[in-house]
Amino acid sequence: MSVLDRIDAPRDLDALTYAEMTELAAECRDTIIQTITKRGGHLASNLGAVELTLAIHRVFQSPKDRLIWDTSNQTYTHKLVTGRRKQFASIRTVGGLSGFAEPSESEHDMLAAGHAGTGLSYALGVSLALQNDPVEPFVVAIVGDGALTSGTSYEALNNISHVDPKRLVVVFNDNGWSISENIGWLTRWRNRIMLDPKYQRFTGASQQLLSHLPYGSKAWEMARKIKTSVESLILPNTIWEELGLHYIGPVDGHDQQELEDALRVARDASRTAPVVVHAITHKGRGYPQAEENPSRFHQPGTPVASTDASPRFTYSQVFAKTLIELMKDDEKIVAISAAMLEGTALIEVRKHFPDRVHDVGIAEEHAVIMAAGMAKAGLRPVVAIYSTFLQRSFDQLIHDVALQSLPVTICIDRAGLVGDDGKTHQGVFDIAYTRVVPNMIAAAPKDENELQHLLFTALRSGKPFAVRYPRGFGAGVPLDATLQQIPIGKAEILQKGTDLTLFAYGSMVLPAMEAAAALARRGVSCSVINARFAKPLDIEIIEHALGVTPRLLTLEEHLVSGGLGSAVLEMIEHRQLDPSGVRVHAIPDQFIEHGPQAYQRSKFRLDAAGIVEVALELYPDLAESREHSRLRSAIAQKETVTW
Repeated sequence: MSVLDRIDAPRDLDALTYAEMTELAAECRDTIIQTITKRGGHLASNLGAVELTLAIHRVFQSPKDRLIWDTSNQTYTHKLVTGRRKQFASIRTVGGLSGFAEPSESEHDMLAAGHAGTGLSYALGVSLALQNDPVEPFVVAIVGDGALTSGTSYEALNNISHVDPKRLVVVFNDNGWSISENIGWLTRWRNRIMLDPKYQRFTGASQQLLSHLPYGSKAWEMARKIKTSVESLILPNTIWEELGLHYIGPVDGHDQQELEDALRVARDASRTAPVVVHAITHKGRGYPQAEENPSRFHQPGTPVASTDASPRFTYSQVFAKTLIELMKDDEKIVAISAAMLEGTALIEVRKHFPDRVHDVGIAEEHAVIMAAGMAKAGLRPVVAIYSTFLQRSFDQLIHDVALQSLPVTICIDRAGLVGDDGKTHQGVFDIAYTRVVPNMIAAAPKDENELQHLLFTALRSGKPFAVRYPRGFGAGVPLDATLQQIPIGKAEILQKGTDLTLFAYGSMVLPAMEAAAALARRGVSCSVINARFAKPLDIEIIEHALGVTPRLLTLEEHLVSGGLGSAVLEMIEHRQLDPSGVRVHAIPDQFIEHGPQAYQRSKFRLDAAGIVEVALELYPDLAESREHSRLRSAIAQKETVTW
């Protein structure tokens, strides 16, 4: 029996020797590699956090002690040792384990958090609520170096310094810094002294003694500052101690005993004040490909262009390809990413224009404000951010871009259903949060060719302009060599009919065309309109459609609340038109669990077969027979794009 097979709960770790812990770490890595290289998921970050996770569970008593994982995409080892080992192979599959922390799975998971920069604020809130708890639980926030590019992390640190809570430990998982040999020697020497119980007793006794002497408190503070000033010349602890947090580190994040020693000292010291443990880890450890290219293996399986005779590109790739050509012709165009150069494909743009592509880190609010400043000074910024992360910038879209009516182009990647990353990453709110903003134009292409024309249109518009597009491959249509401006607010009639109009937005246009063909075989004549714009709507074409067909069904890959359908109904009410034949088909008002993208579209009936079913249900008079139920295709259970 392997060591891992003996671990059903965190307390099973307590009796293991350090030799067994080393063996366990290797088994955890093997399990993660074997599963994630087949299933997809966050690989490199989890391989780097194995020993750190095991040490945290050996020193702290979860679930009595609260563990809060910032982002929580590095919790695979945590899942393996908290009773989910046998279910681990199901991770990121329908009905299986989430790729993030998930309270419904285990009492050891505090939060279902998938966005970076939230851990410290959550931890402080939980810690304050538990300050007077009689069992005196510890709160441990595990944050990565990426989270410290987020402004919310510094807001939390500032407040932690002010409140000074007891029993709060911050574990800083640092896989972004390198330490040279001399610094490594110095830090090991420093840690051997600081982690020695005799040193801890000596410093405690010295502070207590001085506190009873005249000016003793001032003398102690002066000594502390001198110590910090000298250390800051060679060690990265200044920022933490200036914020009022006791600092331990850096420690080797792959040395089990050193980690546990540091965490025990931090645990005990935190009884009087918050403590930071700075652990240096190596992303991708134990998997050579991930160690050499941690960025690529952060979440392996990103789709690439196919190599057959008719190559298909992802929407992100077409966005990047178009932007490169536009930047060649206009030196005022610049691009901004918030720690997503690879995912948005801006990494390719930066190869051509290294000085005109800016990665601001996990700082979406700052990215949008900076873009506004660039636009104010005459540049033409393009901000590419995933839909789920752009949510953070809602105030900036309003106050700093739209209110100033600045020409900032917002490219909303991963809009709609994103698949296996699940409810923390679904891009199903952006139509609502862009179309409600005055001065903002909101558009979506029917395919990758129209995407390049919309990007060209946005940059020529001189207005705040948001373009949403889905995750994954485009339709495989040819890309026009010459870019054209699309009239803002003008929809496109793709097919004319007399019974029903399908008014489709973005990724729903091609399924609408397929559904119209299927309905035609049932004797139903359909018009299909490519809406193109959620704001401004093409009022003329909607009024015309309502006059030609007695029924109009809106289609969108977005929550039903506040989306395209809502916009159409608002327009109809405002113009006092007859709404009786208008129906909205969108995603129900709920958070969406993980599963393959095709499965999710089938589940919510956003594929062609689903649209046919919905149309016949909403308009039963269209059906020649009510016997239209059928088995859904098994192909919907398969992922069309692996990540």
